[in-house]
Amino acid sequence: MPSPRKKILIASLGTRGDVQPYVALAKELTRLGADVVVTTGEGFDDMITAVGARSRPVPLNYQTLLRGEDTQAALFTLKGKIRAARQSMDLQKEAARCLWDIGTHERPDLILFNLKATVLTLVARHLNVPALPTVLQPVSAATGAFPLPLFGLPDLGPFLNRQSYSVGRLLMRLGIAPLAKAVEGHAGLEAAQAPNSDLLGGDLMDGHMPGGGAPLSLQAFSRALVPTPPDWPANTWACGYWLTEPDPGYVPPEDLAAFLESGPAPIYLGFGSMPSRNPGKLTETVLAALEQTGHRAILATGWGGLSGKDLPPAVSKRIFLLEKAPHSWLFPRCAAVVHHGGAGTTHEALRWGKPSLVCPVFGDQPFWGNRVHRAGAGPAPIRQKSLIPSKLARALMQLEDPVYRVGAKRAADMMAGEPGAQGTAKRLLTMIGAENA
Repeated sequence: MPSPRKKILIASLGTRGDVQPYVALAKELTRLGADVVVTTGEGFDDMITAVGARSRPVPLNYQTLLRGEDTQAALFTLKGKIRAARQSMDLQKEAARCLWDIGTHERPDLILFNLKATVLTLVARHLNVPALPTVLQPVSAATGAFPLPLFGLPDLGPFLNRQSYSVGRLLMRLGIAPLAKAVEGHAGLEAAQAPNSDLLGGDLMDGHMPGGGAPLSLQAFSRALVPTPPDWPANTWACGYWLTEPDPGYVPPEDLAAFLESGPAPIYLGFGSMPSRNPGKLTETVLAALEQTGHRAILATGWGGLSGKDLPPAVSKRIFLLEKAPHSWLFPRCAAVVHHGGAGTTHEALRWGKPSLVCPVFGDQPFWGNRVHRAGAGPAPIRQKSLIPSKLARALMQLEDPVYRVGAKRAADMMAGEPGAQGTAKRLLTMIGAENA
C-alpha cells in the first residue's frame, strides 16, 4: 500500500511580489507529488489553485492596505509609519491567530514561512515538525559583507555591517512579540499541552527542527546579485530565486502584439505595487525623458504611479500604455527594463539578460538597485524622489551601453544554473523522505 503524500504548508504574507515566488515553488512541489497548502492574504486563490495547490487565505488584503492613504503616507514620513503600524496591528494579530488555526488543522509534515508569518514556528513546535525560514532578500543571516538591506544603508565596514543585522533582528522581535502573545491567548490550553514545553521561547524567526539542530534557512535570491558571503552559517542555503515559468498558452492583446511588431524592441517602464507620492508628476517626468531620447517604450500603468492620461502627440506613436501582461512573456521582448527594484522584477529582468535601471522608493529596493549596478547589469540606481527628465533621459541612454548587456547576460547565465524552484522542491522533499523526490 503506497504511503500518503507528504503535506507541505507554505505561508507568505504580503503583496503579489511576496506571494508569486512561493506559488512557483508550490507548483514544483505539487508536480513532484506533494500535497501543498498555501496560506497568504486575500486575492491570490486563482493563482494558487492554478498550480495544483490549495489556498487557505487569512483575512488580510495587502493590495487594499497598500492603496490606503495611511499606508501610502507611511512610505514617505516617520509619523505615517508609526500611525500605519498602530492601525495594522489588530489585523496582524487576527492573521496570526488564523495562521495557528490553519497550521494545527492541516497538520503538515513541513512548514515554510516568510518573516511576516513567523508565528508558524509555534505551530511547528506544537506539532514537532520542521519549520524552515525563507527570505527573498538577504535579511536573516548576519554578514560583514554588506549591511542589512532594509534600511538603505551604505557599506559600513565588516563590524558595523554585522551590527546592523542585530538591530534589525531586535526590531523584528519587537514586532513579532505581540503576535506571538495573541496566538498564545488564542491557543489556550492547546499551547500549554504542546509536546514542546518551551513553545514560546527562543527566536521564532529561526524556525524549528525536531530533535534540535539549526533548520535549513532558504535564501531565495540569485548569487549573481548576492555572492554567498564566507561568514554565513552552514545552514544558510542560497537556492536562487523561485521564478514563475512562462505560460506557453498566453496570448497577448492584439494592440500590444501589434506595437511590439511595429518597430525595435521597446524599453519597459513600470513601478510595480509601489505608490508614488505624485503619480501625475512621475508620469510627466517619464514622458518628458522619452521625448528627449526618442525611445520606443511600454509604460505599465498598474497601481504603481504611472497614470494613463492622454499621451502628448510627440510620443504617442512610440509609447504603449499597458495595464498588465506577464513579465515572463513581456521582458524577453523588451530591450531594457526600468522598475522600482522589487526582488521579483529585479530577478525577472536579469533572467532574460535585460539591462535594468532601478528607481527605488524604500525598503530593500535601493539594495537591489545597487546590486544590479555592481553586477554590471545596469546604471547606478536613481531614487524616484530624485527623478527629473534630464537625469532619467541620461540613464535611458546609458542602458544602451553594450557593457550592461554583457553584465546582464552574465547574470542570466548564472541564474540558469541555480537550483531555483525545481531544485529547491527536490531538496525539500528529499529532506522529509518523500518517495518521488
